[in-house]
Amino acid sequence: MHTANRSLPIVLLLLISWTTQAQLVHPTDTLSHKPFERYWTHSRVAPKIGVGVQESAFLEIGVAFQRIYVHPLTLASSAPYLTVDAVVLGNNNFIIGPKVGYGVSIGLVGFAADMTYYTDFEKKSLIVTPKAGISLLGFADLFYGHNFSISNKEFSEISRNRFSLVFTLNRDYFDLHDARRRK
Repeated sequence: MHTANRSLPIVLLLLISWTTQAQLVHPTDTLSHKPFERYWTHSRVAPKIGVGVQESAFLEIGVAFQRIYVHPLTLASSAPYLTVDAVVLGNNNFIIGPKVGYGVSIGLVGFAADMTYYTDFEKKSLIVTPKAGISLLGFADLFYGHNFSISNKEFSEISRNRFSLVFTLNRDYFDLHDARRRK
């Protein structure tokens, strides 16, 4: 019994020495990011593509300058954008519409407004469109918009109502922890 009491301090000393050495060789993993951190990413140029329907179908393609807000409960985003609407009509006719706009999403809700200059190279029409709808964290937007014509000329192929599904392909969505952050 007396011998067991002498070996106990030696065993404890060896155990403490071994665990300290193990920690120096293999440091414990630490989180480089706090789990409840809130931050904005830097704005990133991201492709923006989509389809929609007004009186006729259209294709939208361009770029967005999107930044993402990371919050423990959800994501939000904001993005000014430059795109072009292409409306294909019968008999090899088409209408193009350069567009400038701004969109915001918070979780599953999104809002946007844009101004489009439609032309078929004979007549022209300037249209403002506020939009709202369902957003998948700013990555995909399913919006309803109402077109307001600012100019006197209107195209019959562009109605007052429009539905669109647009994707903003920002690669930061796939790895938010490694995205560049705004300070």
